[in-house]
Amino acid sequence: MSGKSSLRIVELLERARIEGDWTHVSQYAEQLPREYSVLKFVSLGECLLEGQQNGKISYNSLHLAKDYISKALSSKNDREGQYYKEAMLLQAKTCYVQGKFQECLDILEQVDMERMRKDVLTFNASRALADAYVYKGMAMEYLKFVSNSNEDSGIESIVECYETAGDLGLELLNSISRSTLNLTLSGVLEIALLRSFLLQMSHGMVDKGLNRLRRILQTSDMPGSDTLRLTLSITLGQVLLQGLPDNQWSPLVHRDAVSDTLSKRGRNTPTLKKYETVFCPCNKVEEALLTLLIGQALLYKEGCVSVHAEDEQEYKQANKQAHLLLNMLVSLLAKYSQYRPLADVIEKFLKYSHDDEHICKQFGLSLISSEQHVRGVAVLQKCHDRKVDVSIALVLAQTYVRHLQRPGDAIKICEECLPLADSPHMKSRVYLYRGVAEAALCRSSRLREDQNLYNKRSIESFQKSYSLDPNCSQTWYHLALRLASVGEIKKAFRFAHKVEASPGVVDLVDVSHLLALILSAQNKLEEALNMVTLTLINYPDNLNLLITKVMLERRVHGGHSALVTCKEVLLPLLEKLSTTTSKEMLDQTYLPYSDQWTSGKFQLTQWSDRVSTHTTASFTGSTIGTLPAESLCESIDSAIGCDQSNWGYQAEVWYTIADVFLSEEMISDAQKCVDEIKQLFPLSHLVSYMNARIRESEGNPREAEQQYINAVTLTPLHVPSLVALGRLQIELNKPILAEHYLVEATHLKPAEYEAWHYLGVLHQKQGCHQKAADCFLTALRFESSAPVRPYSVLKWKL
Repeated sequence: MSGKSSLRIVELLERARIEGDWTHVSQYAEQLPREYSVLKFVSLGECLLEGQQNGKISYNSLHLAKDYISKALSSKNDREGQYYKEAMLLQAKTCYVQGKFQECLDILEQVDMERMRKDVLTFNASRALADAYVYKGMAMEYLKFVSNSNEDSGIESIVECYETAGDLGLELLNSISRSTLNLTLSGVLEIALLRSFLLQMSHGMVDKGLNRLRRILQTSDMPGSDTLRLTLSITLGQVLLQGLPDNQWSPLVHRDAVSDTLSKRGRNTPTLKKYETVFCPCNKVEEALLTLLIGQALLYKEGCVSVHAEDEQEYKQANKQAHLLLNMLVSLLAKYSQYRPLADVIEKFLKYSHDDEHICKQFGLSLISSEQHVRGVAVLQKCHDRKVDVSIALVLAQTYVRHLQRPGDAIKICEECLPLADSPHMKSRVYLYRGVAEAALCRSSRLREDQNLYNKRSIESFQKSYSLDPNCSQTWYHLALRLASVGEIKKAFRFAHKVEASPGVVDLVDVSHLLALILSAQNKLEEALNMVTLTLINYPDNLNLLITKVMLERRVHGGHSALVTCKEVLLPLLEKLSTTTSKEMLDQTYLPYSDQWTSGKFQLTQWSDRVSTHTTASFTGSTIGTLPAESLCESIDSAIGCDQSNWGYQAEVWYTIADVFLSEEMISDAQKCVDEIKQLFPLSHLVSYMNARIRESEGNPREAEQQYINAVTLTPLHVPSLVALGRLQIELNKPILAEHYLVEATHLKPAEYEAWHYLGVLHQKQGCHQKAADCFLTALRFESSAPVRPYSVLKWKL
């Protein structure tokens, strides 16, 4: 064989060894001439040691490999001195595999690994040296364990062996990153990188261990290192979230300091990433989240979790890592209420979860929590259709009622899951949700027969819920709210008082507000005002409660006292609203209604151009964060793009102040307030309604009539506009139109006592005294149980 062909075979052999192509390694080794005998036997022995499937070496293969290595060591060829050292390193490996740990260490002492590390080595020799450092560290660790030595004196030497091996392995990957060779880090080197960290953490060297893992994750992106970096990211995330106290966390070391430290360690050190600007976590949570997000990016970079994985064991391991990573990300993001990033994380994982039912449920819940209600309902509905789950069905029912205005679907789901509820508590919850959905249908119904039907059904559902779980404060609250809405004030007060007296899941501010409204319905206005005042001590910025206080003060002390409250409390709050974004408002206590499911309670539907406050109750309308398309002027939405949730709060305050000004006949001031509302919602029916009241106060009935007609045209179901228009038609001597508007108002809201009163006035003018008497009696009956504000301003707790 010519010299040129021999060099070609050596070149192909070295390349096959680098890429781990052991089939070709054995073929090329057999073709080598006699002068390359050491390389030949080293390659054949290495092929038997490394080329076994699943990393398991049989006894025969180990015995034959040892014979090849012995032949390589017995060969005398000065030109192959480097291969001779490789043979000694492989001999140490065979000793370790056979359990001869002390003999393994003795062989490695003869090699003089530190001097060999400083020499210029081939790639395969450097890799063999890195593996040798790992086996040296594992042998020293095992001997220390056998000797039952509790001293930490030898730990630093063991850790140094592992760190040297890891640095050599990463440097090898870095040196070959620009070539076309295919290389992955061996499992032995991965063990070294993990063992050094675990040993440091277990022996109190927390800072060194953390900085070691951080430095590895900061190394340059290299082919073959993704799986390793994924494992290290998961390990570091676990330590930060589960095993490291807050007081032991240390900030990241500055990049220049890290580079100086690495330069002192020697030539074989990994290269750090170089960016102009790098985000640096300033606490443990930020670092854990960043580390897990890096792991997620690595997981999906090469499609680690693939259904087409060739090795089943490898697929199972990757799938296990993916689930572990997902669980940590979910727990961390959910803990800090980062639901939108959480939904994105789970959505990416869905590609590899093979339509896992649990993952689908988590995805749907995260979508709903991030206010993506339509998508969340679609995902959860799919899970519900596949297998009925009562807890998921209740979440669906809640979303249908509170966010999507589909109470009929909520009732249907509750009826489907009711037979599957296996405990009285769960059945009580199902009846509770069904009662809320039926109450929503009652408020959205236009026919009095439908209203009475759903009223009856909702109360029956709440009573069944109460009978199954008599100690549930939520059931007491809902039953009290529903009974108060139908005029059963005494029963409602009893249940509301029970909620206030027992600690439960219902907010105290809601219960106190309900009790205040019930007291006002009993004409105990001073007691109601005292209760609201006491509640505002703990909730001073609760806008809904402040408006109720203004209404009560106007009834008890007159409009002057209410104006003082408006100037001292509402106007400063208005300034805060005008300078605060909706995102900031979610973190403040002055939100009138906020819980884990909605960004606020006040509905902007009352400022809508087409939707009535009567038909869109507080728990059925869209929330501040999710406005219906028809709720506001679309031209303003597209032109300004302002925060509409803030608009609704400001409009509510201006409306309340304008109402107080009108009661005090301060018409010019009331007009200024209405102008402020008009800037926010120029086509709102309430703007026309307030303008009509102002025109009427100025003595312009014709202009007032036109404004009332505009309000009814914009929102045909706005009951106050219908009542005012009917009253005005009586004054203008138009009895037919007056009766039409007033009857329509009583159909829409049977408890509207002003409509019954003016209907009695109309019948009296027409000479129908019996009808007039009946109307007056009905008006008295409803007025005696009418609160200062409608119960619809209170939310339903689900």
